[in-house]
Amino acid sequence: MSPWASPVLLLLLLVGSSRGAVHVNLTEGCQIIHPPRDGGIRYRGLTPEEVRSVRFLPFDYEIEYVCRPEREIVGPKVRKCQRDGTWTAMGHPSRCLRTCPKSHLSLENGQVTPGAMERVPVEGTWAEFRCDAAFRLVGAARSNCTKSGRWSHPKPQCLRLSFGVFGIFGVFGVEFWDLYGRWD
Repeated sequence: MSPWASPVLLLLLLVGSSRGAVHVNLTEGCQIIHPPRDGGIRYRGLTPEEVRSVRFLPFDYEIEYVCRPEREIVGPKVRKCQRDGTWTAMGHPSRCLRTCPKSHLSLENGQVTPGAMERVPVEGTWAEFRCDAAFRLVGAARSNCTKSGRWSHPKPQCLRLSFGVFGIFGVFGVEFWDLYGRWD
């Protein structure tokens, strides 16, 4: 390395950090970060007293987010202290969201198409319901997992269509009638 390279590098680091563009922490590690709402952080190898007494964790140290019961972590579950003094993936928030019952994800005589789903249905997930041929949907065609951990609508059912005298012709593209009315 040339004799002037070291002062130039230091100057670049100082100029960059004054603009907030570069954050270099060469000695301390990463600052303790806060857990998501309704969650906590598992610090491997540290007692609760040690966690309360430190401000920085060493480079390469990993933390793991944990959530209260009936909640699921969405976003990075583990973060690692990087050499520049920042935690990995801080641009992606970690949140603990309520889960909804998985029972809405299956439908007898039909199909369920989940949307925006993580490993399990959480707040923001939706389920769209469709029935097999010869069955009709009774109930809402879509339900959303809410903040309270409940689905916005009861689980629908797929009920068998009852065929009247002319019902058999519906299979062949002719008008489809049952004893109660007409279906196309």
